[in-house]
Amino acid sequence: MYSFAQRSDCQVLDEPLYAHFLRLTGAERPYTELVMQSQEPDSSRVVAQQLLGPRDKPLLYAKHMAKHRIGVDRSLLRRARHVLLVRDPAAVISSFAEVLEPTLTETCYPALMELYSELRALGRPPPVVLSDDLVRDPEGTLRALCAALGIEFQPQMLSWPAGPKPYDGVWAPWWYAGSHKSTGFEAAQQQLSPRKERRLPGHLQPLLEECRPLYALLRRHALRPLRPAVPRPLGHAGGTERQQAGQQGPQGGQQAESGRSPDAAEPPAMQCGSLAYLEDSRNEDVLVGMRDGVTGRFDLVWRPEAKVSVFDSGFMLGDGVWEGIRLHRGVLLFLQDHLDRLYEGAKAIDLDIGGYHRSQPFNSLQQGSAAVGAVGLSKQQLAELVYRTVDANGMQDGVHIRLMVSRGLKPTPHQNPAITIGQPTIAIVALHKEVPRQHNERGLKLFTSHVRRGSPDVQDPAWNSHSKLNCISACIQALKAGADEALMLDPQGFLATCNSTNFFAVRKGEVWAPHPKHQMNGITRQKVLALCRREGIPCRELDFTLTQVYSADEAFVTGTFAGQIPVREVDGRTIGTGRRGPMVTRLQQLYAALCDEEAARGRAPLAD
Repeated sequence: MYSFAQRSDCQVLDEPLYAHFLRLTGAERPYTELVMQSQEPDSSRVVAQQLLGPRDKPLLYAKHMAKHRIGVDRSLLRRARHVLLVRDPAAVISSFAEVLEPTLTETCYPALMELYSELRALGRPPPVVLSDDLVRDPEGTLRALCAALGIEFQPQMLSWPAGPKPYDGVWAPWWYAGSHKSTGFEAAQQQLSPRKERRLPGHLQPLLEECRPLYALLRRHALRPLRPAVPRPLGHAGGTERQQAGQQGPQGGQQAESGRSPDAAEPPAMQCGSLAYLEDSRNEDVLVGMRDGVTGRFDLVWRPEAKVSVFDSGFMLGDGVWEGIRLHRGVLLFLQDHLDRLYEGAKAIDLDIGGYHRSQPFNSLQQGSAAVGAVGLSKQQLAELVYRTVDANGMQDGVHIRLMVSRGLKPTPHQNPAITIGQPTIAIVALHKEVPRQHNERGLKLFTSHVRRGSPDVQDPAWNSHSKLNCISACIQALKAGADEALMLDPQGFLATCNSTNFFAVRKGEVWAPHPKHQMNGITRQKVLALCRREGIPCRELDFTLTQVYSADEAFVTGTFAGQIPVREVDGRTIGTGRRGPMVTRLQQLYAALCDEEAARGRAPLAD
């Protein structure tokens, strides 16, 4: 309303049907008497005299709450243009609860959905605007809205003077305190975003779940902020357009957040080899960070609604790269190393992560950015998206993040990377995941698969790509043999790696690591080797055979999630004593201390 009030050709009204709504429904408000004294309670008179009557300027912007439409003549549906402004339900409920007890009706989502459906049936589907888009890209969103309404965009719509306005309703002191402080669509208003969801009291969570499906339906029809560089082969914005939309280290010790003592019983574990984890009900309700490559919009999406198109390159072709990252004491561990590897893999497959000018605002797409090899999203910007996701979920410890980047949306199934719409898709999945204590102590059973790790001229094993069938086929063979994970050899028959972790053997006090030429050089693997060198533990990277593994004193695997997990058996041969040995125990302790040191540095800025 404040935005349209700045137009030279527009006058505004603030909820002129409020008195009608209160009279008809008997809804209780702390300011009911003031509203009844200041407004006409007869909706037919409001429509005839205020909404459709004579006015001083060509345009009239009347702000309404959708629920106020009850009992209003339906002819108004055809006699005016309607725009639906939709806000994230967590923010709506949180805001409403500061004044009144919210209900599904009071949130307006049913009324908004009903209004959209009626207008669609009349062949007049209304533009839908997301309040988050107005905050993130006010000019692009307002330009899209003006275009949908057939009116010219005016730059003065982007700002207004602070303080109360003469056209505010009498309820302004109860609801508009934040708006009166604003002078535009400031980014500070993002505190009204899904981040507030974590502060909702438990009795409001069922209401939130009732609102979400309705919000999701409306959100599908949201206008795309106008950005001329983005290809739009899927249709024009708006209308019927479908929007595509005592604590130990991270290797498995107890986390402070869980509140469990070391001797407390653990929750059930999900058994999946080296990635076995303790089940956590909080994971059913997480928010997933998603960057749409077509619109450039980044959203925090409730897990059941987090989806990518069947035409996405990652789904259709396995075309993309990813990283697994650990959150420890609020810090993403070894983030520089992880993003360096992610960007190196992306560069190798000619995938540009983002397609934005680094010197421009995050929401400003570069001209011609659809071209392969355009300037990409900086590592710092991508890191901020990951932190935004974990912060929105209220996460601090015991969290594993899967950061996934695909080449983006395809208009048709095709391998050619040039046949791609817009920019890469980015998905950030953060889950509460801990390694079970017994898993960390008892160790794994490995089975050597006939499936080999290929050389770099087949598919470079250094790529952390979505295409994992080579490893999956090895894993299948191991599972069929009753093992936890597959041990994989290189083309010459030497040890290479496991299907999802890196492998180590310990012989006569010396730590052996397979040569990295046929495996992904894992971040945790690198840290373990560096710790060995720092602590004076003999270590080597070399070619060695299964015979030398069978007679090893100890063996273990490493990974971002797994940390260091002992191996008790390989191909039916017991390794050492069949239990965690002293070298693995020491390395686990050293690695836990290293993670604490890394977290103590805080969220340090990244280098490109």
